[in-house]
Amino acid sequence: MLQERIEEYLSAKIGADSVAVSHLQRIPGGASRETWSFDATWRENGNEVERGFVLRRDPDASLLETERDLEFRVMDALAGHGVPVPKMYWLESEGAFLDRPFFVMERIDGCETSPTKVLMDPRFFVVRALLAERFVAILACIHSLDWRASGLDFLGAPADEAGCGLMEIEKWEGVVDRDALEPQPVLRAAFRWMRRHPPPPAQRIVLVHADYRTGNFLCDSEGAIRGILDWEMVHLGDPMEDVAWACIRPWRWLGDESIGGLIEREQFYKRYEKASGFTVAPEAIRFWELLGNAKLAAIFLTGARSFCEGRTRSPMMAFLGRNIARLELEIMDLMGV
Repeated sequence: MLQERIEEYLSAKIGADSVAVSHLQRIPGGASRETWSFDATWRENGNEVERGFVLRRDPDASLLETERDLEFRVMDALAGHGVPVPKMYWLESEGAFLDRPFFVMERIDGCETSPTKVLMDPRFFVVRALLAERFVAILACIHSLDWRASGLDFLGAPADEAGCGLMEIEKWEGVVDRDALEPQPVLRAAFRWMRRHPPPPAQRIVLVHADYRTGNFLCDSEGAIRGILDWEMVHLGDPMEDVAWACIRPWRWLGDESIGGLIEREQFYKRYEKASGFTVAPEAIRFWELLGNAKLAAIFLTGARSFCEGRTRSPMMAFLGRNIARLELEIMDLMGV
């Protein structure tokens, strides 16, 4: 059983013989990793210790082929730099303990991450303005981080500020080349358009979260954001990539134009500019928002191929391919077609 194997693993890592795991449950979502929550108790220096953990394990098949080592190292490096992240404990790059690679991190209790609950639960209505304020401030903090001093140069920076857009085009066009199950004329047109209309050079190369949005943070009912999650796609690049990704239509959860269901677009831009010192240029946002939609479509293609090839039975993976048409409409609108 998974519970018993986790107990054996923690006993070895903690150096205690009496580790007991309870309340083990899989957390819904997390399409690129299995996410498990559990409590553990053990005796240490004659005292009983109880702690909550989250285990993130590589799945059999995933929306993304990502390196858990990279995610672990980045989150570990961010501790103490003003970006709220869970404490990272242990990383296992082999499958010897739990069949597949995984890492273990702190569980932050008393928080919500579901966009539906954050935006529709009356407890959060009165703190929405605070959440918006923190959402912008933390993004600016991520972009202000000295990634060289933090030891994150292993992520590999673009050759120069002008190369950020091309690097992402090639990355996601490569995913489409690999995983498309049928011709993708709209995505192909989008990549051609982006090559012909590159964004302005990045104002500075920064740490890019690459999935910064409502749904990827832990917040409490007092309006505090206590943990930024899902760093699987983190890289070095243009800060406008994160700004535009937060704006794409799939993350406008309330069905209106408010960004992440939290803040109007122009207010989002103004607050970000004030907090970060960067300028939000319309031509940059247009490029990166188009790239974001093409990127999400590429991710959906990966999930659909995983299902069609029998590497997963998850209905979610099967349904994702059906969502691409809506993204294509958005792409064509952004291209002015």
